[in-house]
Amino acid sequence: MTEYSLFNSADDCLSYSILESTFDESLMLNVLFQERLLLHEAYFFNSTLLASHVERAKMGTPSLFELAARRGLIVPAFRDLKTQTMDQAQEVMKATYGGSYGLMNPRMQPFRDRVFAAVNTGLETTRPFYWPNSGDSLGEGYEKTIRELLQTEHPPEYSSHNPERELQIQRVWEASKAWRFEYVEDAAERTKAKGALGLQRLELFCSIGWALGIPRDIVTISPEDIVAHCPDKEQALAMRVFLKWVTQCYHLNQARCFGTAINFPVYNIDQDFIIDTLMRSPLDLPPEPSEGFRYEVEFPPLDALVKADATELVAIRTDLGAGYLFALRRWQREPSIDNQEAVKASLGNYCDQICARYNFGVRQVLLADMSKGSRSPWADVVRTAVGIGSAVTGTPFGLFSQLANTFTTLYKYYRVKKLGARLRTKQQDVEVTLPSSA
Repeated sequence: MTEYSLFNSADDCLSYSILESTFDESLMLNVLFQERLLLHEAYFFNSTLLASHVERAKMGTPSLFELAARRGLIVPAFRDLKTQTMDQAQEVMKATYGGSYGLMNPRMQPFRDRVFAAVNTGLETTRPFYWPNSGDSLGEGYEKTIRELLQTEHPPEYSSHNPERELQIQRVWEASKAWRFEYVEDAAERTKAKGALGLQRLELFCSIGWALGIPRDIVTISPEDIVAHCPDKEQALAMRVFLKWVTQCYHLNQARCFGTAINFPVYNIDQDFIIDTLMRSPLDLPPEPSEGFRYEVEFPPLDALVKADATELVAIRTDLGAGYLFALRRWQREPSIDNQEAVKASLGNYCDQICARYNFGVRQVLLADMSKGSRSPWADVVRTAVGIGSAVTGTPFGLFSQLANTFTTLYKYYRVKKLGARLRTKQQDVEVTLPSSA
C-alpha cells in the first residue's frame, strides 16, 4: 500500500470546476480511507477551496483539514531538502518564483497561520515528503506529458467510442490547436529562458492569457482569468475543458515524478479522457478470483456525513480505520484467501461502525473492488483502450478509489433513498484515485 495519495482537490486551478461540497467530500473520503494525503507545497498558499473549507468550520472549532494535518495525515511535498516547516517553504518559493509572483492568495491569507500551525504540528511526528532529485524534473515531466497527450493531430482513439462524447472532445480539440501547440512552445521557451527546465504551468497560463488580451505585466493568471477573457461562450466552453486537460496532465506528471497514487477529485466522463486507459469501468465484472475480489458494504450518504463533527471523523479514522488499513497492507503483501477474508471483515466492520455512529436513516452502497496487477500503469498512459469510453460514459455513479502499488481498491458510492433502492446521481462526475508507479 503506497504511503501517499496526491490530494489534488486543493489545486486552485480546479477551483472553477469543482464545488466546495466536492472538496469537502473528497477530503473526507481521503482522510477515512487513504494512508496519507500528499499536497504540493504551493497548494498551502494559493488554494481558495482550502481557504473556504477552513472558513466553513464552525466558530471556535478546527476544520477537518487542520485536524488531519495535526495527526500527520496531510503531508506537504517540499522541493528543498533543507525545508522542515511551512514557513521555510514560503521563503524557498519566494526565492524560486520571484517577488512579482503572487504566492499567497488573498483568500488564504486570513487562514495562513492556522493552516501552517496544523501542518507544522504534524511534521513534528511525520517526516515531510521531498521531491525526488533523480530522473526528469517536474517541469521536464510536465512538458513530456503535455506533448504525449495533447500535441497530436487527432484526439485519442478511445475518446470516440461514444458519439456524443466524441463530438464534444473533437470540438475542443479543433478549437485548442493553437493552445496545444503555439502557446505550449511559447511557454516552454520562456520557462527555459528564466533558467528552469521543461514547462511551467504558470507560463502556459500566461501565454494563453496574454494572447487573449490580459496585460503582459500580469504574471499571475488563473484559469478563471483566462475564461473571463474569452470572446464568446463557445470559446469559453472549449477553454474550460482544455484547461482541465492541462491540469489533469499536471497532476498525472506529479504522480509519476513523486511515485505516488494520484487523485482526480472530479472526472467528467463526457469531457475528459486523460485517465481512460487507466481507470476500471464501473460496469466491469468483478475481478477474477485469482486476481482479487469484490465486496459490498453500506455507508452513510456523503452529503450528510461531510457535515459531521471533524474531530469525530478523524477519531473514527484513527480508532476504527486502523484495523482496515492493517488488514489491507497484509493482504497486499500476501494475497491469500485468509487475508482476503480479513480485509472484507475489517472493511465491513469499519463501515458498519461508521453507519452505527451516524444513523441518518439513509445509506449508500459501497462496492470495493480489490485486485492485483503486475506492473505500473504509467507506461501505458497513451495506449488505446478498446471499449472504455462506451462503458463509462453516461453511467450514473460517484466513485472513490484507492489504488496502491500493484493493488487496486475501488470504492463506488450509490445514492440510495432506502436500503436496496438505488437512485441516479445528479451528475456524471466521478472521483478517481489511480495507483502509484512504485
